[in-house]
Amino acid sequence: MKVINMAMKKVGDDKLRRKVVSFLLVTLMMATITPVHADEVSEPTTATTEVTTTETKPTTTEKKETTHHKKKTVKKDKKTKKKNTKKDGKKKSKHKEKSKKKENKKSTIPMPKRAVKKKGCDTVQKKIVKMQSKIKKLQKEQKNIRKEIKKENKKEALQRFYQQYPTEREATMKLRGQKITPLTKISEEDDALRNRLFSLANTFHDDQLRKIASEYVFGVRDLNFEDLLNEDDTIDLNTYLKGKYIAPTQNMQIGIKNKDQEIQKLKKQIKEEKKTRFFDPKNVNSISNITVDDAKKMLSGTQLYPEAEAFVKAERIHHVNAVFLMGIAAHESAWGTSRRAREDNNLTGYGVYSDSAKGINKPSKEEGLLATAETLHERYLTPGGSYYVGTSVADVNKHYCVGNEWAGAVVGYAYQLMNKLN
Repeated sequence: MKVINMAMKKVGDDKLRRKVVSFLLVTLMMATITPVHADEVSEPTTATTEVTTTETKPTTTEKKETTHHKKKTVKKDKKTKKKNTKKDGKKKSKHKEKSKKKENKKSTIPMPKRAVKKKGCDTVQKKIVKMQSKIKKLQKEQKNIRKEIKKENKKEALQRFYQQYPTEREATMKLRGQKITPLTKISEEDDALRNRLFSLANTFHDDQLRKIASEYVFGVRDLNFEDLLNEDDTIDLNTYLKGKYIAPTQNMQIGIKNKDQEIQKLKKQIKEEKKTRFFDPKNVNSISNITVDDAKKMLSGTQLYPEAEAFVKAERIHHVNAVFLMGIAAHESAWGTSRRAREDNNLTGYGVYSDSAKGINKPSKEEGLLATAETLHERYLTPGGSYYVGTSVADVNKHYCVGNEWAGAVVGYAYQLMNKLN
């Protein structure tokens, strides 16, 4: 240190002093540096007068780690970008859906949506009662015919039994019986006769005859066979019974069959009459099940009454709800009183797209209704149709009539018509 001080005094220059101090500091730092590995590279340390800095290059392992870290960050960046784009896409799609819903709400036509179910009118109910009473009468007649057939079958069985006896005298003699005792000898002929009597007893449901057949042998004692059978057997069994008792049963069977067919027909009619009358403004493809009697009741007191059958026919052929068609006619023709209804037979505004339009008119009101029903079914209410939007009255409104009031008016008239039923 003395040497240094002396040198500094001799020099006396500040700049030189700083250089010497820096040199000494660098030499001390180099002496304390630890050895490095062969694969590590170091750069020489640069010293300045004020600040000393040392820099080292990264090793190969450090390079790998940094590149791996960079790849991870790049992948993360890509994933975050994808997520962000997906979120943006979802937001856009949600925004589009909301805008579509808003547009649909704006384009939605107001309409009552309550479905109505009713029974048939009073006339239909009375008709059902009459048909039911007629069925009961036919069934009673069938029952009586079956009783007669049973009687005839009994006589026929009796006829077959007596065929083995050529004469009445022979039958009387051979059917005399004697009670069986332990000493009675029973022959094969006795067994055969007993079996025939058992068969006859089963046909007649006669327990007394069955008892006689099991307790007696015949051809010995007098036995009043006609009393046992509870039949007045005074007929010619070979000719009279064949002609009188076999043919009538066949005719009776035919009579029963005919009455049965009539009963089934009436039951089917009753089933149809009992169906629920139906109108749903959300689906005018649904069948109303109204009958002509119902339609007449609903349209009574209006100028549409003469076309009651036509409305039912249009529903049956083209599968468009008849109450819906009535509602259209009531609205478009003012219940059949409009000029177009009177002069052009146009009850539904068919082809009338403006006040000045001529319209598509037919020779009769029925033909006009059928044409309207056909057009509604094919173009408005069937998927793929040129004006198909849906099956509600409001859906039909979008292309059938200008303005949003048409659907509500038609449904209102339909409700009014349904209220006329029970």
